[in-house]
Amino acid sequence: MKKLTLLFVVTLGLLVGCNTDSMTSTSTEMPVAALMSDNTLSDITLNDTTINSSYYEFGYEFNVTKNGKITQLGTHIPDASTVRVTVWDLSDTSVIAQASISALAHTAKYVTLATPVSLIVGKKYAVTILSNDWYYRHRPGFIDYVYPITKGNITFTKYGYRSASSLDPAIYPISFNTADINGIGDFTFETVN
Repeated sequence: MKKLTLLFVVTLGLLVGCNTDSMTSTSTEMPVAALMSDNTLSDITLNDTTINSSYYEFGYEFNVTKNGKITQLGTHIPDASTVRVTVWDLSDTSVIAQASISALAHTAKYVTLATPVSLIVGKKYAVTILSNDWYYRHRPGFIDYVYPITKGNITFTKYGYRSASSLDPAIYPISFNTADINGIGDFTFETVN
């Protein structure tokens, strides 16, 4: 009976001391990289690079289909350079996350944010990159893509850009189109399963 009581006490102690957070699993995705590498977007014939061009602040407006958080900002550019990646809350075009990233040519690089940024369903956001180097894809004759485009838990609604200089503070794009997929300013989006 003492052994049974001891077993009961040990089991109860383990159950009470068990942290349910440690049993929660998460999923991560890098949505802009997934968008740029998607060969199922029909009729894409050009995957090219621009190096040492004029500076632009450019990227994508998006929303999330599941609440989550951005834990990293990243880039993948065709030339070794330092770029700025910015995440915007479009309710007032305020900057909610930003990082300067020194990247090697043709190599993805992500930096971890000191404080993750929560994104919630029903709000609009954007991710932009300030750079003079980028990859781009478009359809023959610059025929428009059909936005929205969904990758995982992220739905891209349009692409935007704005001429800038390397010294400009973050400035939100003012020109938008649906013909291009350019970048890459990216982020790691983490959701709880």
